[in-house]
Amino acid sequence: MRSKTSSFNKEIIKQDFRNVGWISIVYFLGLFFIVPMQLFMEFGRDEPRITDDHGLFGGIFAYELQSLFLIVMPALMAVFLFRYLHVKGASDFAHSFPMKRGKLFHHHILSGIILLILPILLNYLVLVVTAGVTDVTEYYTIGNASYWLWLFTTMSLLIFAAGVFVGTLTGMSAVQGVLTFILLFLPVGLYVLIAFHLTSYIKGYSGDMVLDRSLQYFSPLVDLLEYRSYGPEEVSLPVEALSLFIYGGIAVLFYIVSVWLYKKRPLEAAGRALAVRALNPVFKLGVTFCFALFGGMYFSVAQNTYSWMITGYFIGGTFGLAAASMLLEKTWRIFNMKNVKGWLGYGVAAGVLIAAIPLLWQNYESYVPEQNEVEKVYISSGYWEYQQLADHDMKVPYITSEAAIQSAIDLHEKLINVSNPLKKGEDYFFFVYQMKDGSEIYRQYRIDDEKVRDEKKAVYETQEYKSIQYPVLALDVSEINQLLMHPYSGRSGKDLYDPEKISAFMEGLKQDLEQLSYDEMVTPRGLDTGVTFTVNGTRENPYYVRLYPSYENTMEWLKEEGMYEQVMTQAEDVQRAEVYRWPQSLDDRYSRPRFVFERLRGDDIEPLEVTNHAQIETLFEGQANKEEGAYLIAFYFDKNDPEPYEVLSFDEGDALGFIKEHFE
Repeated sequence: MRSKTSSFNKEIIKQDFRNVGWISIVYFLGLFFIVPMQLFMEFGRDEPRITDDHGLFGGIFAYELQSLFLIVMPALMAVFLFRYLHVKGASDFAHSFPMKRGKLFHHHILSGIILLILPILLNYLVLVVTAGVTDVTEYYTIGNASYWLWLFTTMSLLIFAAGVFVGTLTGMSAVQGVLTFILLFLPVGLYVLIAFHLTSYIKGYSGDMVLDRSLQYFSPLVDLLEYRSYGPEEVSLPVEALSLFIYGGIAVLFYIVSVWLYKKRPLEAAGRALAVRALNPVFKLGVTFCFALFGGMYFSVAQNTYSWMITGYFIGGTFGLAAASMLLEKTWRIFNMKNVKGWLGYGVAAGVLIAAIPLLWQNYESYVPEQNEVEKVYISSGYWEYQQLADHDMKVPYITSEAAIQSAIDLHEKLINVSNPLKKGEDYFFFVYQMKDGSEIYRQYRIDDEKVRDEKKAVYETQEYKSIQYPVLALDVSEINQLLMHPYSGRSGKDLYDPEKISAFMEGLKQDLEQLSYDEMVTPRGLDTGVTFTVNGTRENPYYVRLYPSYENTMEWLKEEGMYEQVMTQAEDVQRAEVYRWPQSLDDRYSRPRFVFERLRGDDIEPLEVTNHAQIETLFEGQANKEEGAYLIAFYFDKNDPEPYEVLSFDEGDALGFIKEHFE
């Protein structure tokens, strides 16, 4: 009779347990002390902490620390379990067993899966048993714990499978560990770099929106770590159920490809950076491309010119090509004709790509919808203001009248003509067009608003735009629980709870906001007082407004109620004021008054110091946020702390006599 041998070799499994079982133990203990033990400690508290509705992913159970173990332990398992592949003697010995390569590989994979799932499963069982013997509904539910089991199992297997896949491609354990995380982060890293460069080349392209809306879909680790368990943008679960199914499928795909590569892998590949020589050109090209993008981004951020960006491509690409060649050839002597030809090929390809990008996107840059095609349009000073409305489930205050839509289109056309995507100004303009055919169009520009002053003024002075600029105009007074007014000077301010007083205050405030001119909106005069609102029981909302002395109806009401001195900054609150002449030789980076002042203060320029309360009160007529002027005034509110200050400015024609006399 022919003898039969089992396809399962328990000795290999035992050996794996002895070699890498410590990783499983550390994984178990780490999760145990973060989750079940933390639960037991909460039971022992005299005053348990306030819980949230995020269960095992909330603050009590330190989800961020859980994620650290979830990411690191499976990668370590892949590195140490397949370390024998990267040591010549160990590789020869392991493959000398009377066992096919595929079976040997499957044994190690089985060991890794068991050692990774067991710690998660044991902690899950502890949670289930605890839920069976005591009330834990304040902390988690069985459904929440089951999702935790699913999430940690799927992500552990995905990271482990990715590590094994990389291990079959390389001949060095250190390279395996590094490349595993590079593989998992590479798509999102490339996405960020490419989005940055498209923003730098293409007028109207909103990298902020593109990255915010889809970044997590390019890396499972980003998807895992981007979970927000607090604040207005909170999400209920770290990773969506559909994403977990997809990640499970990707793990299976990694496994299938790894089996094939393992069988084809030459034994002599141990010690080489890449075991498959056919991948050397791909590796070189990828490293060169990534370093080139990073170099271009670095120099463009530092210098804001296309010439420096291209210089960054050259330096970054050259460095990346040299580093990849040294790693593959394991020597620094890489300056040969073969690599020079590769470098020249990279340069030609990069040049063609740089030249082609603007040409390919010309229609995108120049497109402005016709007024009769637009149903409504939203304009704000950035994508994040628009997204904040969605985060708070607020209705977007669109512009709908034909005249206002046309003024928005006129502003858009002017921005296209005068903006330069690399020469970024101080002001953002974000457009959302809702078209009559149901489509949406998004554009974002960044430029100094003085270049589009007339067009911007036409938009800003429409009542519809003021509803965008000041969301408080759409706020129902009955929803306000509390109103807090806090002046910049550090005074205690005033809180309002009385519905009648809140209603009267809001009536005057809305009248003032609706009557504001363009200049009063962008460069208001005087020191402001911030007003925050508690709406429907929460302070996490966008209803924030600044009060200025020019708000006549509001100031009159505050005086009638005897709150004016308590709410608005008074001359007596100012410890001293410093006046500087606005220098005329500063570059655009220092156009904001606060930046200019900080530079002047750092240069030890002697200012005009004002302590007389009567003179200080006249200085309150200065303008806020103005990007050019003749004089800067800094107000200090605490003699013991030089940092709390506010900066206003005066034009030459508005400056007070004693200021002009001092600087003549």
